[in-house]
Amino acid sequence: MLPQIMGAENEIRDALTNLIFNAVDAMPEGGVLAVRTGVREHPGAAPALYLEVEDTGVGMDEETRRRCLEPFFTTKGERGTGMGLAMVYGMIERHSADLEIESAPGQGTTVRLIFPMPAAIVDATVEQPVLGLPTRGVRILVVDDDPLIIESLSETLRSDGHEVTAADGGEAGINTFLEAQQRGAAFAAVITDLGMPYIDGRRVAAAVKGASPATPVILLTGWGQQLIAENEIPVHVDRVLNKPPRLRELRLALAELSGVAAEAG
Repeated sequence: MLPQIMGAENEIRDALTNLIFNAVDAMPEGGVLAVRTGVREHPGAAPALYLEVEDTGVGMDEETRRRCLEPFFTTKGERGTGMGLAMVYGMIERHSADLEIESAPGQGTTVRLIFPMPAAIVDATVEQPVLGLPTRGVRILVVDDDPLIIESLSETLRSDGHEVTAADGGEAGINTFLEAQQRGAAFAAVITDLGMPYIDGRRVAAAVKGASPATPVILLTGWGQQLIAENEIPVHVDRVLNKPPRLRELRLALAELSGVAAEAG
């Protein structure tokens, strides 16, 4: 029996579905599709659970293999959106996992998802509940101008039992937050992108704190580690996470900040 891992079942299922559809598309004349899973062990490294999809299709040259994870990159013409593998990669990042792609023209493709299995995963779950979720679902506002991020982040949070409202861009985010405050249906937390046109995440955070100082704000940015390392976390922001956020880090931030919000309120 395979060991269990921590993860969002719906995200992993969607990623596997994307990989299978890609494999089928790569075999227009038919072929063999194989799905395998197992435990990978290397000396000096923690064991990891892998899930791979292999096809005997047309394969990819090195340039295509290098770019296939880029959003909107596709070799399918009008039939493709270029978002399938990008969504898979986003899931991998949020799960602190790894992705391997082996392919060559005419020799098929193997995509391997590798999930870490910390040795203390069971003890951590039992003895440190703060690493899990808040004990109850909360109302969360997600602000971003990227439809892919909004969709994937909203699905993840809803699967964890939260009530999620999404706003397209900074202005819509501020308006949505203030309207909810006026109705007496305040949000327990706000997750906002940093880089958005016209009104960025800093201004969203300032507006949120101006209306409700106790509401925690999580800022998503591709420069997260740099901001933290240089101690340049923007004013009015409670936590900075890399974009796309890793699932474990996001859950931990929500668990900790929800506690802070409850005490302040």
